[in-house]
Amino acid sequence: MATTSKQFKRYHSAVTYLERLAASSHDQAYMHNRHDHPEQYVERARELIKRLGSPCRGVRVIHVAGTAGKGTTTTCVHNILYRAGHRVGSFMSPYATTSIEKIRVNDLLIDPAVFAQLVGQIKPVVGRMAKEYRYGRPSYFEIFFAIALLYFQRMKCEWIVLEVGCGGRYDAGMIFPEALAAITNIGLDHTQLLGKTLPKIAKEKAGIIRENSHVFTTEKRPGILKLFKRICKEKNTKIHIIKPGPHALKRCAGDTHFVARMMERSDPSEWRNGCPRTSINTSLATAIARHLKIPNAIISAAINETSLPCRFEIVQQNPLVIVDGAHNPDKIKNVVHNLKQLTYGRLYTMFASGALKDARSMLRQLSAISDGMTLTTVAGKGKVFYTPRELSRLTPSSAQKTIAQHPRAALKKALQKLQPNDCLLITGSFYLAGDLRKRWISERTVLTKRNHV
Repeated sequence: MATTSKQFKRYHSAVTYLERLAASSHDQAYMHNRHDHPEQYVERARELIKRLGSPCRGVRVIHVAGTAGKGTTTTCVHNILYRAGHRVGSFMSPYATTSIEKIRVNDLLIDPAVFAQLVGQIKPVVGRMAKEYRYGRPSYFEIFFAIALLYFQRMKCEWIVLEVGCGGRYDAGMIFPEALAAITNIGLDHTQLLGKTLPKIAKEKAGIIRENSHVFTTEKRPGILKLFKRICKEKNTKIHIIKPGPHALKRCAGDTHFVARMMERSDPSEWRNGCPRTSINTSLATAIARHLKIPNAIISAAINETSLPCRFEIVQQNPLVIVDGAHNPDKIKNVVHNLKQLTYGRLYTMFASGALKDARSMLRQLSAISDGMTLTTVAGKGKVFYTPRELSRLTPSSAQKTIAQHPRAALKKALQKLQPNDCLLITGSFYLAGDLRKRWISERTVLTKRNHV
């Protein structure tokens, strides 16, 4: 149903309320220091859901963790289940253009009017918890999680697919005692919360493994797999170690961002979004689907239709403009790899980064291939970003660089100077990529069509 201007207004009011909570010191502690009673995050989510009537009790759950590829895996599994005839909901993080992109049932994002209504339903509970609950009010993430569950219950979902927000062991999705688990891979990200070594991070992400269940992973390093196997043995859970095989499909969206079709075609206009070089994340989704006895033809068709915004997404041709939300060195490495498969004249890069990210490493990789770099920042969003001058100090001195405080103005200027055969890459932050993506795909378009346009 088309959404009226009045409904958009209520939606934006609801989003403003949530973003104000996200910017508070109460919520900032969630992403800066989990060392003081970290169990509170699951307990608080459980308390919130209990006060809301325990929505989605008895629903079958797939819980997806990992450093990269969570969004791809979640979306592919969702689409497979939907195409197989199931009523399925998914909850993802972050969004590219607007908040409703985090919640989806079947082939549509949550209606903005329903979203606003559910925020209104939750507000009184949040207020009471702030006054009387020992851990205070729920965080932005936990409230969003609750909105999703209320919607999934309203829509009578049989399955829900949950993307972990950060880590795994203390994710809100752990309120579900039974769930299939998927762990894409382990990399160095969110080290201030999860630990500064791969084994520590792996242990946090392995926290989603339940007892007497199944876990699927594409991780291949022996030390990490040894840890996973030990945890599975303790929990009497079967581990499925997934490798890309000949069944891997040619076109899909992926956080490792490679379009297999571009090996066959030189015209980028033939593609839609990114596809991993080895289709490793789609192999993970395929393994889960086969475990659920879903036919191969349905799996192939569903994955082939899957796309995600801001994953090596080409939003313009001549000149070529690519938006990619890569925000850690491993993801930037994949972006650099993908760029090498393309033909263009000069490459210009617009870059912003959260202050807790390894911007130096990302900038080192990007400066090596860029003819010019614009270093900028993102305002608001409840996050702290490097200033353009701070990024300039982290960029190799040999790089051709400029600083810009206002990314939209910088984008306009960059587009004016590009030649038809040049390429502009916007990356470093999902928030930057998503915000500038609105130049081509507006928020109103997403809110009206309710899909990942």
